[in-house]
Amino acid sequence: MQGMSSLQALRDALEQSPNNLSLLLLFGHASLEQLHLEDARESFERVLELDPGHGDAQLGMAKVLLLQGEISGAAVRAERVLQMHPQDAQAHLLLSRVFLAENDRSKALEHFERAAQIDATLSDPALEKELGLTMRDARRASPVPTPEAPPAEAFEEGEPQPEFADDPFDEPPFDWRPETFYPPGDPARSGVTFADVGGMEELKEEIRLKISYPLQYPDLYKAYGRRTGGGILIYGPPGCGKTLMLRAVAGEVPCNYLSVGLHEIFDPYIGSTERNLHQIFETARANAPCVLVFDDLDSLAQDRRHVRESQLRNLVNQFLHELDGMRGENNRVLVIGATNQPWALDPAFRRPGRFDQAVFVPPPDDAARELIIQLLARDKPISNLDASALVAATPGFSGADLKFVFDRAAEMTLSAAIHSGHPAPVNMETLLAVARSHTPSTHAWFEGAREHAQHAAPDTYAHEVRKFLSLGAPTPPQQREP
Repeated sequence: MQGMSSLQALRDALEQSPNNLSLLLLFGHASLEQLHLEDARESFERVLELDPGHGDAQLGMAKVLLLQGEISGAAVRAERVLQMHPQDAQAHLLLSRVFLAENDRSKALEHFERAAQIDATLSDPALEKELGLTMRDARRASPVPTPEAPPAEAFEEGEPQPEFADDPFDEPPFDWRPETFYPPGDPARSGVTFADVGGMEELKEEIRLKISYPLQYPDLYKAYGRRTGGGILIYGPPGCGKTLMLRAVAGEVPCNYLSVGLHEIFDPYIGSTERNLHQIFETARANAPCVLVFDDLDSLAQDRRHVRESQLRNLVNQFLHELDGMRGENNRVLVIGATNQPWALDPAFRRPGRFDQAVFVPPPDDAARELIIQLLARDKPISNLDASALVAATPGFSGADLKFVFDRAAEMTLSAAIHSGHPAPVNMETLLAVARSHTPSTHAWFEGAREHAQHAAPDTYAHEVRKFLSLGAPTPPQQREP
């Protein structure tokens, strides 16, 4: 019933906008899913009247024709798509079905294996059963095309050009996994979710927009011309929840999650570091949809203008090459990088198409600190917690600072209990005393950020930091007015 109501809503929308290509495609694919073949056919034919070269509509028509038994017509449509887009995995998969229907098993296997080379995430259990071969096995048995190097114009004038090796990388072992790789439903996956992270609502929504919502509403994203994946750069002072947010992503997103440690990338042998990075990106692509996480990004993406070691320069070039290779329609990988020092990153990483969305994570505001305090106080023996009073005593405190307050107050109470022999809960007076004696750890970061922001070229990072500083960055307790 829900599918029927969605079709009717699309039909109503088309009455108001009968030549809207996105709506026509959305209605066509939705009709195809419900096996309303005549409606799907009419919708795809209308798209092709408006845009005769539209590949998605051609492929949709081919699927309709195949289901209606017009095998030769389906083959013509699919081949037309491949003439325009030779790397269209769906067209190869459809031709595999066509040739199998014509009892040409060798041709069916040829196109099936080609589809697997282009996009190993495709799945057709019925076809795989008939061919006796899975997509994963087909990909293992065939060479995987290496992403092409970006053209010279992709780099800004004066920007150092990539120093790629002449020989392509050896095909990485596709069973290789970094230490932190979690498929959906893995019991070892982080139990932390967005609900356990105070504040950062903008960042949470950006992550949902780029990986969660596209998987929940694929047709809607197609209608708006958007796709899964992209790049998000998270930056800000240490201790404000960036790493916690990365852990929460693992517990929140409905797809594969891959987090990379620096020790998994760096290698003393020449060329091995770049190869390790390539294997990591290949693993993410082979397991798409996937979130690929890099904490401490500044260690991998240093500004090449300030780097003398050729190995580090080559690593940066390789990283840019891999990010540019993620622009394809079928990659469906969201790359998230976190750093405390955005000013240390090579400017090329902050260009659109790489880490095109930068999100500043400042110290939590009053509302976020109150939520963090409530989360920290859970399951702790606190007698008279007054969250509002603690919020007032902790301006500029990061999440790590607030955790220190609770941990230190618990230690002081525990020490008193040991010496007195009378266990007692942590009281509010102890919490306030610790908070008033503690200098926010973010103060030193803002001092450095202020200096860098004054001399930085105008970009998202510098703009957000300057804006936050203009509102009054937090000062340590001894500098507050009584």
